[in-house]
Amino acid sequence: MATAKARIHGLDMLRGGAAAAVMVHHHAQYYDVLYPGRVPLAIDLGAGHFGVELFFIISGFVILMSLEAKKSVRAFAVSRAGRLLPTFLVTLILATAILTVSPMPPLETPTALQFLANLTMAPSLFNQSPIDLPYWTLTYELLFYIYMAFVLYFGALRQTERLGLLLMAMGCLYWALADIEHHRRTSILLMVHYSSFFVIGMCLYRIHMRAARPITYTALVAALATTAFGGGEQAFYAPGSVYLPLTLAFTALVWLATSHGSKWPVWRPFLFLGQISYPLYLVHVVLGFEIIRFGTNHGWSTLDGVMAAGLASFVAATVLHYAVELPGMRWSRSLLVRARPVALTDSLFQSGQPSSPSVTDASRSGETRPEF
Repeated sequence: MATAKARIHGLDMLRGGAAAAVMVHHHAQYYDVLYPGRVPLAIDLGAGHFGVELFFIISGFVILMSLEAKKSVRAFAVSRAGRLLPTFLVTLILATAILTVSPMPPLETPTALQFLANLTMAPSLFNQSPIDLPYWTLTYELLFYIYMAFVLYFGALRQTERLGLLLMAMGCLYWALADIEHHRRTSILLMVHYSSFFVIGMCLYRIHMRAARPITYTALVAALATTAFGGGEQAFYAPGSVYLPLTLAFTALVWLATSHGSKWPVWRPFLFLGQISYPLYLVHVVLGFEIIRFGTNHGWSTLDGVMAAGLASFVAATVLHYAVELPGMRWSRSLLVRARPVALTDSLFQSGQPSSPSVTDASRSGETRPEF
């Protein structure tokens, strides 16, 4: 059991580091892209945006682990909704309120249609812009959840590697033949540029469970190879010479964090960052940008603005974690517990004898932390 806790801690700390990297990228570098005028910091922190790719790998790992534990689409859907929706809705309303009172073009006051589209977590599929910058990743997460729910429904979890290869092949073919800029919604549905990271995570889970087969390693190598073509628009068109080594490094980190017998060091600050990573990821841009703008207008240094924005984001994420995220997780668990006697009764009628309950212990499935 101690080994399992260490593995979960390793993923939590990677998630916390990735969230911090994305936040620093936005506060210290990308703010200047949108709003020039500050004195740049001595160090370029723009590479922090690659934390998103690490998030996707971790998500592929944990979601497959969750699906094998849940055993039903309903349980999976309730769990995901309880963990993700409450925090998302609160941060969406907060960002909308801030931008309504104090718009920051290109972060404009949201329209009613834009707000409604953002409620779906997939505004781009409705030709609407995300209200806050990080929301674009939620669309890929949502699609991944939906696709994996279908895989579970049709009893095809053992075919995830083959299905992943198929999705990556379709994405590569579409990238090679179509004009993605003019067919953006289709490229999102095919998860062009990003399906490979979820596949990497799922393959690492198979390896972790000692359930890897030749097709697992084939899918893993293929997923890594696709990153040699470079990143898409959201990765600022990073060349393959950068994208592939980064992906290899992220893959190695997740493998080390989840390897049996791995003595992954536990550093409490990053562990806590992992616990609040989801609200931190959602809340830091609009809130942080407003603080940086205020500081810039009042003579703060660039470093002062970045530190103030980071501190405010950290405090807001901590409040959201305890006041919204954890209650949402408890709510989803209570729904599943109430539904369990019904499921057990159904199984008795169908088989004539009791069935052993599926593994739902959050500590065993790694579900004690929200995924992206």
